[in-house]
Amino acid sequence: MNFSMYHSSSGQQSPHCVHVVGIGRVGALYVDAMLRTGEVEDMLEDPRARFAALIVDVGEEGMQQAKDYADGFGDRLRSRGIPEDRFMFQAISLEVPTRDEMFNTLRRMREFLKLEYPRYYWNPNYEPWLPNSTEMPKVGEEIPRAVAKALYARAYYDGDKPMDVALSSFARFIEGAGLPSMVLCPFGIADGVGSGIAVDLARHLSSIKLGRRIPVIGVGQLPLSLDKEYNSPSIFTTLNEIDSMLDDDKNAGVTAVWGDLYRSPFTGGFMIVNPEHSFQRLTSYTKTGEPAVRDHFRKTVTDKFCADCFMRFAVRDAGRALFRALRPAGFTGAPHEVVSGKSRNWTLFDIAKFTHPGVQVLPGEPLKKWKDVILQWIDYVPKWAGVKPAFKTDFAEVHVHAPREIGFTYLNDALGAKVKEAFLLPGDDSTMEIESYEFFDQLTAYATIILPGVAKTDLDVFFKSREIYDTLTWEQKLLHHSWLLDLGVMISEPAIRFDGMAGECLWGCACWVVVPYDQMRGDKLPPPSRKEILADGIAMMTRTVVPTP
Repeated sequence: MNFSMYHSSSGQQSPHCVHVVGIGRVGALYVDAMLRTGEVEDMLEDPRARFAALIVDVGEEGMQQAKDYADGFGDRLRSRGIPEDRFMFQAISLEVPTRDEMFNTLRRMREFLKLEYPRYYWNPNYEPWLPNSTEMPKVGEEIPRAVAKALYARAYYDGDKPMDVALSSFARFIEGAGLPSMVLCPFGIADGVGSGIAVDLARHLSSIKLGRRIPVIGVGQLPLSLDKEYNSPSIFTTLNEIDSMLDDDKNAGVTAVWGDLYRSPFTGGFMIVNPEHSFQRLTSYTKTGEPAVRDHFRKTVTDKFCADCFMRFAVRDAGRALFRALRPAGFTGAPHEVVSGKSRNWTLFDIAKFTHPGVQVLPGEPLKKWKDVILQWIDYVPKWAGVKPAFKTDFAEVHVHAPREIGFTYLNDALGAKVKEAFLLPGDDSTMEIESYEFFDQLTAYATIILPGVAKTDLDVFFKSREIYDTLTWEQKLLHHSWLLDLGVMISEPAIRFDGMAGECLWGCACWVVVPYDQMRGDKLPPPSRKEILADGIAMMTRTVVPTP
């Protein structure tokens, strides 16, 4: 019997087709990782299944490895007798036009948006959002979010419209699948290209091409503490924009002014990936060699490992594990079951690595030494989880991967106790599930810890980035925005004409969003946990006119 994504009367789920749109350098790594997982071929054994992968970046350097794997993927399908037409791969390198070409496109944005959304407000004060002093970047240079947005807009709306064509082909292909589909959109939270493009690409994919019928799941990877982007002011603006999509109240404030086209495009939820524990695990014991070479190696290994971990999880059990992990956040349950977490609608995907091949312990050494090292790195989980110590949630899902020799009971008990102590509400107000998997590498043990109920203000990088953002000039701040710039709105700034609201207008007019500025800034913190938000939501649904006995 075939079931929909979730059959509420039986509790069963169908297998899924999991597709991916990798955006920017980090997004390309996730596509590369997915193409290397053998589970994708297993999924395509089902004649109803399809798999589509798309990479979007400025320049081709970051996507070359994924393109190579895509070429080999066809050979892997043929070797198993799987028709190649069940697989689609596209790689789009956005052109960097001349300055005049870019501004010609931006001057026509009102026309493009009016065609896209007939109720679009034709602002007589409209001007291109990029400052006149803007110079076009060279491929390989750091690209600000506002410039990346402009490059994407030109590729989507103007000329041959390669992005419009690619997204239309992507959507048509996955709609031809005979199984339910989910679409992952991975990108780097601190990456100017990835975060600058993702907000518009997800909107076009979800609200226009797919008609909000197929879950689109955002996957944002936090920067490593080694990265120069770790101190980027773009983190503050990116988190604010995503929060204004995920939080139902804030998103209602945006759509109240700008219409349903700006409803959250992340219909399947949003996972924020934290690679710091894995990075620290490798970093602490590699002190030799040239610092620049060593740091590049550590970063490359960590990024690849984390992309592998996430994609290995995403395709597990034909996507059912991913689907279940998003249910506590309210994104994949039946409508009558869902109570929104509002400002706490983020889900943390923390990757904690306990052993690394050839580091601290070696093959054949006593098991006790292995266990002592694992305990040491379990103790570090809260420190490098990417969230503040005050964060607490009502549910945790833990997936442990280790060699059989380590002993899962030992590992699960130690890690479960640490997760409960560090992240869970006390007493009966929280639950935790732990699953174990034998890992193919005898020298590697790690865990993925999934925590729903995260708010942007829980993240270590939020206030750090805000401090840096506050030191910038107005024009510098503008370049770190993306999402609503085509409407003339800098969402992380206070509204000019509406006291206490967010959304400064670029052109001095009455642009704004119905979102309190103190919430946008993080000065007013959300409720301490999902427990309070869910209790309020349930109370509202069960309110009656006549008192009940």
